Amino acid sequence: MKLLFTTSALIFIMSVAGCSSTAKIKYPEQQTNVSQTNTGNSKLITAKSAYQFEDKDIEVPSNFNVQGINSCTFDIDNESDDCPLKKPIVRVYFAGNNSASQKPEEKRVLEALNNKTLGLMFESQLAGINRFRIVTQDEVTAQEVASQMKEQSAKTLANVMRNNKTLRPDYLLKIDTVKTADRFYAEYNGLAKYEVELTVSVIDPFTKEKLSYPNIGKIRIKGTDVKQKQDLVYTEVNGKYYTGFDYTNPDNINAVFSKMASKAFDVMLSRMLTEMPVSAQVTGLRGDQITLDRGRNAGVLTDDTLILFKYDGGFVDPIAVALAKPSSESAIAKIIKWKKSDIATDLKQKSANGIYRPSNNEQIFAVSVGLPSSYIKNKM
Repeated sequence: MKLLFTTSALIFIMSVAGCSSTAKIKYPEQQTNVSQTNTGNSKLITAKSAYQFEDKDIEVPSNFNVQGINSCTFDIDNESDDCPLKKPIVRVYFAGNNSASQKPEEKRVLEALNNKTLGLMFESQLAGINRFRIVTQDEVTAQEVASQMKEQSAKTLANVMRNNKTLRPDYLLKIDTVKTADRFYAEYNGLAKYEVELTVSVIDPFTKEKLSYPNIGKIRIKGTDVKQKQDLVYTEVNGKYYTGFDYTNPDNINAVFSKMASKAFDVMLSRMLTEMPVSAQVTGLRGDQITLDRGRNAGVLTDDTLILFKYDGGFVDPIAVALAKPSSESAIAKIIKWKKSDIATDLKQKSANGIYRPSNNEQIFAVSVGLPSSYIKNKM
């Protein structure tokens, strides 16, 4: 009989075999591949430029859900909850926040980088792209309500609050943090070894179920990701700091960890934009130009790489890849490459000599594929 067992079980059986010369171990056939765990630093995920696409690349991203498109109202302020084009409403929670350091200088700084500080940093970065609606935990909102109560009449304030209800989150983004500070000293000098690790869970706010989508995963950032390695080298004399990176200065340590946290948030943001793409409806085509019904108000970014596809009766047919140029509430995009297909050729011909506006029976949509590299250069 063939058995499947764990490593611990194997060790146990081998120990039994050592006690009895007649014991015989029957090994199972190899069913898995063994590989080294990758604990390397996390990298930003960026979208391929539309100019780099080949025909085989023009496919609808796997993370885009077309179910529920027929329920869309295409009203940015009153979108159906079932519509996949709806901007997700997110509340961010920083939960576990552990620090690992044996040195008092680093330990004080790590404890000061608490959940509230991290939460407000990430909320600001997340809100900046306008891809999500953020339910903030910033206490400034409570302070503002108190100020309004002093400055406005009770009736006026009641009407305002009635018309501006608190957002109901679609997702809770739970983030656990581990911050590590260590030092390694060789024969002539030492190196400050700093690391931040974020583990992200997405939770349904009502069922409390941990969801598999969007899958953000674990993020690791090291000090050498934000500073040159030589900038973290120091020298000691008789066990005391002498020159190089001054680990005795809390401001120096805080600057490195703040940059590491910001870098980790950049990586998290890039993963979220890959997992949760922005979408818009194509309202018109003319040659290689298209118009979209949504722009920066829905999170369409400058130079977003967009896949255009036709949706008909549950079938999704990619037709082109385009480059977006959004305005405040709409966008235009330039088609860089058409898909080699009969459907794409038909649309290309229809729009060659004038404006072609898709009918209700021929809906065309655009969906992003990830964070554009130009955003990293200009905003991060």
